[in-house]
Amino acid sequence: MSEPLYVVAAVIRGDDGRILLAQRPSNKHQGGKWEFPGGKLEAGETPLQALGRELHEELGITPLQAQPLIKVRYTYPERSVLLDVWEVTAFDGIPHGCEGQPVAWFTAAQLPTLEFPAANAPIVTAALLPAQYLITPEPEDFPAFLLRLETCLQAGVRLVQFRAKSLDSSAYLALAQDVIALTHAYQGKVIVNAPPLAIAAADGVHLTSQQLQQPSDDILKLRLPGQWLSAACHNAQELVQAAALDVDFALLAPVLPTATHPNAPTLGWNAFQELADAVNFPVYALGGLNVADVAIARRHGGQGIAAIRGLWGAV
Repeated sequence: MSEPLYVVAAVIRGDDGRILLAQRPSNKHQGGKWEFPGGKLEAGETPLQALGRELHEELGITPLQAQPLIKVRYTYPERSVLLDVWEVTAFDGIPHGCEGQPVAWFTAAQLPTLEFPAANAPIVTAALLPAQYLITPEPEDFPAFLLRLETCLQAGVRLVQFRAKSLDSSAYLALAQDVIALTHAYQGKVIVNAPPLAIAAADGVHLTSQQLQQPSDDILKLRLPGQWLSAACHNAQELVQAAALDVDFALLAPVLPTATHPNAPTLGWNAFQELADAVNFPVYALGGLNVADVAIARRHGGQGIAAIRGLWGAV
């Protein structure tokens, strides 16, 4: 099989958080669909150089701040592509369709309603996910727990995994509703870990590594239409299983030593990148990390960092 077509693309964010998209010409491959702007890598270019050239040629802008977001490999009947996607958060110039193509700004909530080329589905997910993913510790004092959660939300956390395995079903459901309401008030999203039954207000369901290896219909049925599915992974085999279940994103751990397991074997950043680059969905780095590690996680193919202590105790 020939080498895939190497394409660079950009998730361009405006000051108001909206995302800039372009519409493909009707006479081109995947014509008429919305896409993240970009184009082919030319000989002798680095991906970042290609991104700057493409955005200047297509939109009349020059990226000033850009960081890696996700790599996606996809095979169409016509060709195979490798999409190297960058997140652009600052640029010079006023975006416009230099080649006559329609361009428009969309809110994050609008992205799932648009038609994209099939290869773009993981990019849409990555564009919707933040760089910090808080996993809650076991709750003891409920009011204090909610107060601490609000402090984290005020500090910028926008994705929360509600993990409370010590609670019985009724207590879990009651606290989950409070967590969801509080997080939604800050425009955040909540993924429920091991819920006793489907929770309609939640934004997703998380599978533990044990549930991932032995998935049951009962567990998977807890996920309602429109909710994300995520999974905890520790190696290539578990990532393959996660892909087979069509997860939206995964957590990969442990990257670094943790306070609770300081002597346990760790992946390290190089192995993390090798594993994350092999799958077509966003992957959070987990284990011994905090906000200061977001940039290095991005450089190694991660969506960002997930943490309990590193985020819960960092504010």
